[in-house]
Amino acid sequence: MAFKVVTTGFFGRPVDNRYENEGLQKIGTSVQVVEASNEDEYIAQVKDADAILAGRFAVNERVINALEKCKVIATAGVGVDRIDVDAATARNIVVVNVPDVFIEEVSVHAMMLILCCAKKTIPLDRAVRENRWRDSRKYMSPMPRVVGDTLGLVAFGNIPRLVAKKAKGFDMKVIAWDPFVADEVFQQHGVERVANLIDVFRRSDFVSAHLPLNAKTRGLLNYEYFSAMKPTAYFINTGRGPTHVEADLIRALQEKKLAGAGLDVMEVEPTPPDSPLHTMDNVVLTPHSASVSDWSDVERRRRVGNEIAAVLQGRMPLNVVNREVLEKVKLS
Repeated sequence: MAFKVVTTGFFGRPVDNRYENEGLQKIGTSVQVVEASNEDEYIAQVKDADAILAGRFAVNERVINALEKCKVIATAGVGVDRIDVDAATARNIVVVNVPDVFIEEVSVHAMMLILCCAKKTIPLDRAVRENRWRDSRKYMSPMPRVVGDTLGLVAFGNIPRLVAKKAKGFDMKVIAWDPFVADEVFQQHGVERVANLIDVFRRSDFVSAHLPLNAKTRGLLNYEYFSAMKPTAYFINTGRGPTHVEADLIRALQEKKLAGAGLDVMEVEPTPPDSPLHTMDNVVLTPHSASVSDWSDVERRRRVGNEIAAVLQGRMPLNVVNREVLEKVKLS
């Protein structure tokens, strides 16, 4: 009997699971796309699934407790904030993600936002297109050199380590805060460890946030940190939007506590039409697209199909989020 693997599409995106299905072919099944307009309809269609590929609906505790035989919940990204990992663990369900496929893409995007902020790419582009060459000078202060400036990293996992490597190509001084990473890792990458997070904000010319979203990081970056920044400094976030308090960031920008921001992730996505961020010339916004490349979009989908197939075959996948579940779920 074939396994039932389900997902839901995202609004406005065509449903195409051909790359996920490459991995699932080995167990004689393919992804089934379910149509649901609310959580009740979603639960009714996924409760008998063997595997769930996270999609439009959050796989929360209510959804998980309704599952009858699910063995694995997967996401084709790094963040698992839309999956209740604790509830899955309590039900002996393995949670897998794809944490390493697009780390280069995100690190490149972070550097792009740093450079766009520093060199005023967006307002200067608009000035040229709108035949406002004489206005261009008003955007050019502050104009960081970047070379020799200090980059502060908030968290020091795989992605910020690559950002550090790229920043060193600009001869930047790199400092970082991460209480969960060993001293040896900082030393290996030639990055100064900073014990207090607020010191990263005080010392840096650019602060680049790469935090996962969980109970401890939600709303962590608030006015206290933004108001401690240099008035010539910039805040970058390519991690998770709700890790920063957007109202506090907007307030700090309006008070000129910092020079600007580059955001790929926002507290609410899509951003509200009346968001003050939309009208700020010193803010660069991209639509949660840092991980995208032609290569990564295919590879992440292939990987997640293989991960689901591995668990359903009783084999160890490449990455288990809830490692403690392996005390009860035996995978070869």
